[in-house]
Amino acid sequence: MTSSLSVSKVRLAFECPRLLYLGHHFGGMTMFLPAEKVLGIGSAFHQLSDQFVRQLRTESEFQLMLTAEPESLEVNAIAQSFQQRLYQSIFFPYLQQSVAEKPEKAQALHQLWQGLKGLIQRWTELLVSNRRFCKADEVMQKTFLAQELSVKHEFILPDGSHQLVKGRFDSLVYDFTHHRLCVVEYKTYQSPDPSAQLAQVALYSYMLREKIGVPIDSAVYSVLPDWQEQVYSWAQLEDTVHKLIPQKLLQIRDWLAWQPNQGEPPPAALQVALCDMCPQRKKCQTYFGSNSASTSVALPGQKPTLSDEQEPSESTKRSKAPTQEVNLTDQPLTPTNIPSSEVESIANHLVRILESFGVGVDLQGIALAPAFLRVKLKPQLGVKVNSILRLTDDLRVQLGLMASPMIAPQAGYVSVDLPRPDRQSALFNQYIQHQTSPLTDPVKIAIGVNLEGDLVEADLSDPNTCHFLVGGTTGSGKSEFLRSLLLSLLKRHSPKHLQITLVDPKRVTFPEFEDIPWLLQPIVKDTEGAIALMDSLMSEMDQRYRRFEKNRCADLTRYNQQASSSLPRIVCIFDEYADFMAEKESRSAIEQSIKRLGAMARAAGIHLIIATQRPDAQVVTPLIRSNLPGRVALKTASEADSLIILGGKQGEAVNLLGKGDLLYSGGGQLLRLQSLFAPEINL
Repeated sequence: MTSSLSVSKVRLAFECPRLLYLGHHFGGMTMFLPAEKVLGIGSAFHQLSDQFVRQLRTESEFQLMLTAEPESLEVNAIAQSFQQRLYQSIFFPYLQQSVAEKPEKAQALHQLWQGLKGLIQRWTELLVSNRRFCKADEVMQKTFLAQELSVKHEFILPDGSHQLVKGRFDSLVYDFTHHRLCVVEYKTYQSPDPSAQLAQVALYSYMLREKIGVPIDSAVYSVLPDWQEQVYSWAQLEDTVHKLIPQKLLQIRDWLAWQPNQGEPPPAALQVALCDMCPQRKKCQTYFGSNSASTSVALPGQKPTLSDEQEPSESTKRSKAPTQEVNLTDQPLTPTNIPSSEVESIANHLVRILESFGVGVDLQGIALAPAFLRVKLKPQLGVKVNSILRLTDDLRVQLGLMASPMIAPQAGYVSVDLPRPDRQSALFNQYIQHQTSPLTDPVKIAIGVNLEGDLVEADLSDPNTCHFLVGGTTGSGKSEFLRSLLLSLLKRHSPKHLQITLVDPKRVTFPEFEDIPWLLQPIVKDTEGAIALMDSLMSEMDQRYRRFEKNRCADLTRYNQQASSSLPRIVCIFDEYADFMAEKESRSAIEQSIKRLGAMARAAGIHLIIATQRPDAQVVTPLIRSNLPGRVALKTASEADSLIILGGKQGEAVNLLGKGDLLYSGGGQLLRLQSLFAPEINL
């Protein structure tokens, strides 16, 4: 057995094996840093939350607030009282001392308090719920069981060796309503890699379960840029450990043992957005060789990034669209492009409008995407970026736009996206041709064309893009998006290697695909058929895992490499999911099926793409969203619908242009793309 590994190192291995290697051998910081992050806030959050819990457990005044009958307790009123008392006794003294030492931390600490208020609200909800099962003078101690607990476990790896893993998690609470312990991790910032976060909390819960013998759920509470709770069930956590951890531990050994010029180095981060946040980026480029990484920015009020200058990957360099960079000194245009004089006129008109509001900018250039043009503006000295951002509505009025323009601060300039007067289509045949991919090749779906004219695709074997939630209102291009996505699979993979299931309650999205040989069963068009289909997919998933267990392999790729007969991947495309949520019985059955498949089916090679034009909270519940990591938002009817599809504060989809203009969120990035359009279906 080698020396022990920490849970934090295992999490880092999921995020970036190269940063793991550098931290292990040379030390230094190994935490990915969002651009707005202030150092030291993380330790402040953990310190304050720990003090809050200790005061709740020990001071009788908090217990007195819970002495009334459980049915009469008002969560919001109690939470406000808790917040006021904890602010006065703990947070305000801490704030005074911190600002006196470092005044620049004031704003970040104010943000932190807003997040802590959300944390206190969640604690209060749990306490009031638990109060129905125990007395007021017991509920604190029986809810907050422990802080900063250490766990360890010795894992048996696929090669028969052993590996000791140790860790310390933040808190252990008990939920009487669900009769379940819950490991809680406090995160200052929302995780840039959901798969790494899941692996971390899965290890904590699994190791504690091995120690005390009962199933344990897990939750992650993050407070910046806003309060967020992510809950994981024991079934999901246990499944993650069994399927991912032993193999990952074996990989970690190999990565840490690597020596320069001896074989392949540890791989780079799968999410290029992480490179922008890497604390050892320069050392990584020097030590492993320079790797292209995206230059990422955030839309107003958003944490995920909207990539503007991303270097195309090897898989996308082969595909180019009529998108181009327009410099003001030369005009390389094709006959289908808007004349450069008109482009320049639009950009100059925008500059003049901003100047009329007292905002001085210099025009840096213009880039043309199929649906919009991106004007690049450099604020003049003394002009704040926020002075441009807050003019969104004014620009909509002055420019006569149907929707507000998307404005984003970027590296060295501010981009303003405006509709193209000569909108182009991204024709399917220009990007994807017939080809037969080997069984071992990644199964990718076409999402859309980016600003550089490259086709962006999603790998279904990636935990961040294994299942998708797609939303868009009438006229957004949702049906065309689903058809091009499906066609991108059929053009590359034979029926032997890929099977498709389609759910089409409106009977108009997939009529041309009725008789294709890839169909696992006829297209489903009613509720009973949808429920039966989801049940059959769960049965297939269970059968595959039994095969994997028998063959001692962790996933479909490994199984197909070892077994004499291969299993095909299965992709289920579920159009207009909302139609099946009207009745309580069908709603519950389908929702639970999506939950189970979303949590477990990736490694079995079964993938869900769930689409709806009504993404309201009653249709797309938190349970559904948490199990569909990939998101595509076409134009939505409201900002609220955009928030539900993309999460966080990402309400920009309401301002998209329709007809395939979309926002794609996968692995922490938010990209604006144009979906492919296939006027004819030729297979």
